Amino acid sequence: MATLKYHPDDITELHVMDYLQRNERQFFRSGGYNSIELAGMIATEALILGADNVRIHSHREWMTVTADKDWLEPYEHEAFHEITPFPEAGANSMLAEVLAVAFSAGVTTTTRVGARVITGEADAPAHLMGQDIARAVAFRHRRGLRPLA
Repeated sequence: MATLKYHPDDITELHVMDYLQRNERQFFRSGGYNSIELAGMIATEALILGADNVRIHSHREWMTVTADKDWLEPYEHEAFHEITPFPEAGANSMLAEVLAVAFSAGVTTTTRVGARVITGEADAPAHLMGQDIARAVAFRHRRGLRPLA
């Protein structure tokens, strides 16, 4: 039996957004970015992570998921920029917010502390935040045009 030998130069860095875009079919049942399906994934996360009141809103060009609990608080940065394991949902599960960043033309998130543009255009609907809402994630229906590296 041959012994395999690897050199550190054999290991290449994973560029998350490029990987997601090249493997889009693996993440959406329809085979491609679908804002309605993605909103359902994000809403399911919020419920699994303890939110009691989760809503999906479609307003003009935006889909928004709101919840009475900040389900992303423990994952604040990584949820939008990395493939983040989501073991609460089962083996091989991941948080879906990174898919919005990879495929949507714009993504914002809002908490009681304030709003933050993650990527793209920043005119997300702000009227959805109320006293009973701890977190909102909004993303455009329209697909973003990001070149692959």
